Amino acid sequence: MSAPSSGTRNFHMIEAVPERLEGAPRQFRRRWSDDFKARAVAEAMEPGASVSAIAHRIGIHPSQLFGWRRDARDGQRSTSQIGLVRRRLGRLAHVR
Repeated sequence: MSAPSSGTRNFHMIEAVPERLEGAPRQFRRRWSDDFKARAVAEAMEPGASVSAIAHRIGIHPSQLFGWRRDARDGQRSTSQIGLVRRRLGRLAHVR
């Protein structure tokens, strides 16, 4: 059970003002070159590398670098899987 209240409660009304929201400055997304991403990911994939430290040093959020690293790994897997499928299909074509 909670402690007994004194009976007095304070409420604050919050009013939504759409003009204030519409007038807020817009931030555009930053675009990173493929070369910048490749260099950052290569450094982050080095054994013993600290992804967070690298991200802070180059001025990006660590989650961004973790995402680029994950995408690079997924891309390598996809490329190797496509190569495996092509090799298997090639063998099947020669068997016929």
